[in-house]
Parts: sequence; structure tokens; C-alpha cells
Amino acid sequence: MRTVGQIKVYETLEEIVNPQHTALMVIDVQNDNASPRGAIAAAGRDISWIRDGALPVIKKVLAEARRLGITVIFCRNTKSADGTMESGPKFRFRSKGSNSKGLASYEVEGTWGHEVLDELEPRPNERQIVKFRSSAFIGTPLDMLLKGNGIESVVVVGLVTQGCVLATVSDLMHYGYYGVVLSDGVASGNPEAHKAGLIVMQHKGDVVTSGEVLKTWQNR
Repeated sequence: MRTVGQIKVYETLEEIVNPQHTALMVIDVQNDNASPRGAIAAAGRDISWIRDGALPVIKKVLAEARRLGITVIFCRNTKSADGTMESGPKFRFRSKGSNSKGLASYEVEGTWGHEVLDELEPRPNERQIVKFRSSAFIGTPLDMLLKGNGIESVVVVGLVTQGCVLATVSDLMHYGYYGVVLSDGVASGNPEAHKAGLIVMQHKGDVVTSGEVLKTWQNR
């Protein structure tokens, strides 16, 4: 660690992901997009990119975070039931090929599909951020939650790489947090967009593998 004026700057991964000031954020891993019974799978679409890709990593990282008592935060992408939280640009985005295109009941508030993936078994002490926009900071108490718990760094996993993950990681830096993206713990159905998202996030935080973070945690 070094100091610039009166500001401390963490330089090593071990310093950044110290469990004492780190949270694990699981972005938008919900029943509708990650369960074999969810809306995407029911519509006949491929979800192997999450089921066989990032999900096993997410489960492993989540288990280790819980063992260490690290703050766990789940984010839930949300479509308002009555349409009052939507916007023209958001509807246009859906029509341009997002996963929710053509799925009227996809991630609608109050439904089973909107809930955190059952397999992750969220616990009562693990906060859930309900968000209506890509970034988990927009219109939510996320910044208050992080600051209130003394969080300085956030390890990020979830969906989708070039969408809600990228938007949230970009805001992490602007709100004053170290963002650490696990390259094998985030996923997208579009391989090219996934790679592009990781490249962009290298300029907004640290992009590392789950193994690198787990190694630092397991040494504690």
C-alpha cells in the first residue's frame, strides 16, 4: 500500500480483496435466466453459458466468502409489473436483441423468476438490491450499504458481462470502490461481447480469475 497525499492506495490483489473490507456482489443470477425452469430455458434458449460456465465458479466463490464472513450482496434485474419503472430507451434495448426480447414475464417483480437463483440459497443476512437499470447503483441504496459496512472493495460475479456487470463495475470506481471482476465468474451468451466487456473493465478495475482471489482468501 502507498499513500497519495492523505489517500491510501491498495496496490496488490491481497490488499484489495482483504476480507475485512471486501464484499462479494452477485449480479443478476436469477431463476429466469439461470434455472432450467426459468423463462429463458422455457423459451427454448441455450443457458449452458451460465449453467456450465460461470455458475460453478460463482457457487465456489460464494461458499468461500460465506466461510470468511465476507459481506454478500445479491443484485436482481427487475421489470416492473405495471410498467411504471420502464422507459423508452429500455424498451428499445430489449427489442435490439437482449435476452429478455420476446419474454413478457421475464424477471418481473413479484414472480419466482425474479428471485435469486434457488441453488444459491441466499441467506437472511445477505442483502438483495432490486434494480430497474443496468447499474446496481442507479436508484438503489447500494452506496449506502457498502459505506455503512466499511466496504472498500467489491468482488464481482454474475450476468451479463457487457451489460449489468460492466455498468456496475464502471460505477464502482466512480463511487470510490476497488472493483475486482472474476473473468471466469461472469458470463454472456455472446462470446465476442463477453471478451469486449472484460477488456473495457480492465480499465475500470482489476480483472482476474477466481483462482487468484480464492488463493488469497484461502491463505487466511
